[in-house]
Amino acid sequence: MISKTGWSIEKGRNGLPVWRLNRILSIIHKHAINLVDANRETPLVWSIMHMHTTMQLAKLIALQRNIDPELAGLVCVFHDIYTLYTGFHKDHGLLAEKHIVEIIAEYNENTRDELSPVTAEEQMCIIAAVKVHSDKQSMEENVYAELLKDVDSLDSYLAGFTPGRKSGRIPRINTLFKSLNLDCRVE
Repeated sequence: MISKTGWSIEKGRNGLPVWRLNRILSIIHKHAINLVDANRETPLVWSIMHMHTTMQLAKLIALQRNIDPELAGLVCVFHDIYTLYTGFHKDHGLLAEKHIVEIIAEYNENTRDELSPVTAEEQMCIIAAVKVHSDKQSMEENVYAELLKDVDSLDSYLAGFTPGRKSGRIPRINTLFKSLNLDCRVE
């Protein structure tokens, strides 16, 4: 697992160091441009929008939790990759590994140029988080899996979806609101 304390913002930088994340996003968008909305359970526009909004929320929450915002963003970019590419939701976290491995390989082998590779350890962390993200009721040791579950819950709520009582999303949303010092609560 990636160290929780091994990351910090470098002084003098004018932005987060998320260049690998941005390059991987360009790979995903290159593939997504050929997708069509027909016969999808989940609309393509929602999949793309959700990928970006969870990624941005994840970077913010990662800063708050003092964990790597780029890795948090990568976890979120990949969390619904199966749904983005296929349009189907069933077991999407469990079925995402093939796409994650292919995209990371394309980045590492063909498009990273001077950027650092996504390491095997980072790839394993991403895959582990994505596989368990749908189970919002359980707690994980992987801090990136927990962040993903929290951010996925919050983003769905912010997009207007009503969290089901048994989904495990409501406690996660309320905990996030409290940690952000927001005086609101989902009942």
